[in-house]
Amino acid sequence: MRFSLRNVSLGLALASFATVGFASAQTLVGVNARLDHTISSQSAKVGETVTAKLKEKVSVDGVKLPKNTTLIGTVTEAKSSENRGPSSLVLTFTEAELKGGKKIKVKATVIAAYPADQADQSVNSNQFLPLPPATVSSDFAADQSGALGKISLSSSAQKDSSVTFTQKKGNFRLDAGTYLQMGIGTSAD
Repeated sequence: MRFSLRNVSLGLALASFATVGFASAQTLVGVNARLDHTISSQSAKVGETVTAKLKEKVSVDGVKLPKNTTLIGTVTEAKSSENRGPSSLVLTFTEAELKGGKKIKVKATVIAAYPADQADQSVNSNQFLPLPPATVSSDFAADQSGALGKISLSSSAQKDSSVTFTQKKGNFRLDAGTYLQMGIGTSAD
């Protein structure tokens, strides 16, 4: 087997390019959060603020986010059901508010959701909900049907929005305490 300096240089250049490409694709840190307030597809308005609290401390890109850090987002799309037709809500979490009011820009992707009562029963009965992954890759995408009854969830780490909730027939609500598993990272925007 013969190696030439040119082939080694080309290989190193390709490896370097691949590494730069990978490094620029942000990996998110898995974390648990719970919605602070009930939100309904029937009454939600675009621009309405949505908040959730982190259920454990996490370090994101070197920034420490303590337990109970508030994630702040907005309703970026809302479609109420007409005549038992489909309804949807698109939520986008963009900031984390630390104790003392300091805000940090974040990128958040919801990777799973569970009803508030299931999360409460899990804690009380020692039957725990699945833990979030340690990391969420930049190419992550989810389509989850049925975890919230008839409500479906779809999300992608490559989208600006955090999650889309839909229901085929009728309006729905996400109760205060709805358990969200998320991938979160800091944002340069």
